[in-house]
Amino acid sequence: MASELTNRRGAAAHGSASNGGEYSPKPSKPLSWLSRAARYAAAEHRPVFALAGMLFAAALFTFSSSSSTSTSSYPAASAGFGHLAIGGHPSFRESSVGGKVPLGLRRRALRVLVTGGAGFVGSHLVDRLVERGDSVIVVDNFFTGRKGNVAHHLRNPRFEVIRHDVVEPILLEVDQIYHLACPASPVHYKYNPIKTIKTNVVGTLNMLGLAKRIGARFLLTSTSEVYGDPLQHPQVETYWGNVNPIGVRSCYDEGKRTAETLTMDYHRGANLEVLVLFKCLESIAFRLIFVGGNTIGYLFLI
Repeated sequence: MASELTNRRGAAAHGSASNGGEYSPKPSKPLSWLSRAARYAAAEHRPVFALAGMLFAAALFTFSSSSSTSTSSYPAASAGFGHLAIGGHPSFRESSVGGKVPLGLRRRALRVLVTGGAGFVGSHLVDRLVERGDSVIVVDNFFTGRKGNVAHHLRNPRFEVIRHDVVEPILLEVDQIYHLACPASPVHYKYNPIKTIKTNVVGTLNMLGLAKRIGARFLLTSTSEVYGDPLQHPQVETYWGNVNPIGVRSCYDEGKRTAETLTMDYHRGANLEVLVLFKCLESIAFRLIFVGGNTIGYLFLI
């Protein structure tokens, strides 16, 4: 056994001598101070191609932006409640969020629910929303609203109308809710005062619950009637009014006051993004309601 090991060692020493003697390391590769990935990228010239691609993309974006500003104008960039020309209320315009959109990019189209959208104010609001490119769902029971007010949108694929009473819950997926549903004329809201206050209270509660569930922004149209028989003219928002909770008009006045209370409680308690709009419109327009064949010569004060 000992002789066998001696012979093997001798053979190994003889083989190493015949291969050139001592071991010599391999020659070092160029750019050895770089990592393997960097060496691969440098060998394939990839940084050059990446730089060329970035320069091409920047030139293309600059050209498209300049051409779009000179040939076209896009709708309002805000995704909020701003840029809707209703009464010029400053808080309505200041509620927009998101700032300016880069040139050449369209604003994201929103899905908007308008309760009472077949009424006088609601139909004009629907016109503006459709004009700016949003998808609009109108919910109305047609108590005072008319189908003719929104008939010109029926062929529009971005418009939908649902006959429904907001006193009953409804499930929809939208980005914003404009809650206008309520008869605004004394002729109508005194016709069924219980129904009027239910629309203001239960209807508002249903819409606020929907907004909370789907994370939608909520707008409530209120009225200067919440001040009752005011002793101050004009009224400021710090004035609490001179109200009569048991009068014949209280179904509307107190209903709107309760709707405002619910809206602010949802804002504080559920962190819901809301906007309460006072005295949003005082005007006579073409879409007036006919009673007994005569047009109501009545200034709409919501």
